[in-house]
Amino acid sequence: MGRLARWLCFLLSAVTCAAALADAQGDPTPFVVQAVRGEWNASLPPDTGWIDVSLPDDWGRRWPGFDGVVWYRLSWNEPAPREERGMLIEYVNMAGAIRVNGVLLERDASLLEPLSRSWNTPRYIHLSSPLLREGNNVALFRISGSSADQPGLGPVRLGGAAEMRIQFERERWLRQRLNLIALAIGSTLGVFFIVLWLMRRSESAYGWYGAQQLAWFPSAWNIVADSPWPFHDTDRYAAVVTASMMMYCACYAMFVLRFFERRMPRLELALWIATALVCSWMFATPHAERGGVREALTALAALSVLATNVAFLWLAWHGGRTDQRVLSICALLACIAGVHDALLITRVIDGNTYYATLTEHLSVIGVALVLAWNFVRNLRRIEGFNAELQQSVGDARAELATTLARQHDLELVHARLGERVSLAHDLHDGLGGMLIGNIAHLEQAPEQMSSRAALSMLQELRDDLRLIVDTAAAQHYGEHSLAELLAPLRHRMTHLFESHDIAVRWNIESLDGLYLSTTRSLDVLRILQEALTNVLKHASASRVDVTLHNRTDGLLLEVRDNGRGLQTGQNDRVHGTGMRSMQARARRLDATLDIAEENGTTVVRLRRSTSP
Repeated sequence: MGRLARWLCFLLSAVTCAAALADAQGDPTPFVVQAVRGEWNASLPPDTGWIDVSLPDDWGRRWPGFDGVVWYRLSWNEPAPREERGMLIEYVNMAGAIRVNGVLLERDASLLEPLSRSWNTPRYIHLSSPLLREGNNVALFRISGSSADQPGLGPVRLGGAAEMRIQFERERWLRQRLNLIALAIGSTLGVFFIVLWLMRRSESAYGWYGAQQLAWFPSAWNIVADSPWPFHDTDRYAAVVTASMMMYCACYAMFVLRFFERRMPRLELALWIATALVCSWMFATPHAERGGVREALTALAALSVLATNVAFLWLAWHGGRTDQRVLSICALLACIAGVHDALLITRVIDGNTYYATLTEHLSVIGVALVLAWNFVRNLRRIEGFNAELQQSVGDARAELATTLARQHDLELVHARLGERVSLAHDLHDGLGGMLIGNIAHLEQAPEQMSSRAALSMLQELRDDLRLIVDTAAAQHYGEHSLAELLAPLRHRMTHLFESHDIAVRWNIESLDGLYLSTTRSLDVLRILQEALTNVLKHASASRVDVTLHNRTDGLLLEVRDNGRGLQTGQNDRVHGTGMRSMQARARRLDATLDIAEENGTTVVRLRRSTSP
């Protein structure tokens, strides 16, 4: 609490010093200054009614409620010999024309509504020797203004031309160029912060700061503007500037809340309702009351900014982060400038130099530095996290490589076991079955076995062994074309059927581009071999049609014979071991296997709906 009290004492001291400096601004030259009220359209001042005044002068205090033209007459003596002189006028509020010894030297573009806005524009007038008179000289100022805008004439200095030129450049830098720089910095970074918020919605504090800068833009532009554009009257211009000031106060309060990660829904709602009401009040106020309402709202805005800055200082120095404390210094400067400007607007002190826009760019730069500091801090965290992540990824990669190596070894073992199991199944289903059948046949009637029959048995065993060897060799050398694997079987089965006087017709289509795994190729050939063996053993057919097509809708295998069909007692053809083996192989192929009679023929049909 003591620290905050010290800050407030320092703040009040600074404001008091600023007020004292402003009050010290008097008439810097020994002019005799007089003023008189005139008419809007009068080209010359009235002859009577002149009163003595001092500069700077605000006629709103002398003639409350007066809107119109006031003439100022400045008289001074020039000794002989005369030298070239320079005259510096700090400001003319709101628009004016200047004559020296009856010669028009400068005139604003619009002396009637909408008035030119010369209230913060310094002027330099070069007074040449022919223009000056020895003895008494007169400068006449015609000034148009409104009582609500602190109308009048600022300090006027007279001296050597070079000296006044230097002072003019200093005034112009202070009143115009510094404010233009602040306006450019504030608007640019304001847009930057808005874009930052749009890209990263979680950074709402920076979004509110960008909105604060954009809300301040009309007030900042009012400092440097010299024309009423884009408005058509001074009242509307003043209403917009005051409303922007109130919006700035609300956005600034929201920024402070979000910057310190605070949320107060009810207070925030009340804040925006109050802002909307006071802005509406300003626009609805008639001209006669505009000055009083504007001063009241300006005082309210100053109190709002002061309260927000005090809250900023309190939060920053009671548990705040380093970046919050750094930015609180900018808040303190803005608070001092805001109080000084509020005292000027409310006419507690005299003057026309406003500090809010001059300190605003310091606040913007402070926020930018805080943002950069947070960015560097987060970047360092990210770099540290990346280093940890790279280490973790390296460890995981090494572990994964070890696991993959083990898995590869297991897959090799499983592949070898699978090959052995497949070979065992093929030997059992084909060669083994044939051996068992032939052995049984020999055991029943060995004396009846002719040499021709024995040779036929051995040839069948050889052919089946060749089928197994061919498919195994195809797997070893990477040959997966079903047409190539089918050719040896087709040759042997054709020769076998022709030896039994059975005509075989093969209808093969689009098999050259069909590549299957060795296991699936063997399953297709085994199903075909078993179907043809059944025809040979059970059908007593005279003709067999074999169809094997690779079509867009899948693989089709048909074995059609004109034999005895599916008669009673032929269970081996329909329900025997061979048919069960064919069904098992069909399931491994994800295919359907059917046997049926169609138009006097028996058909074994294998369908695989999708291309392998």
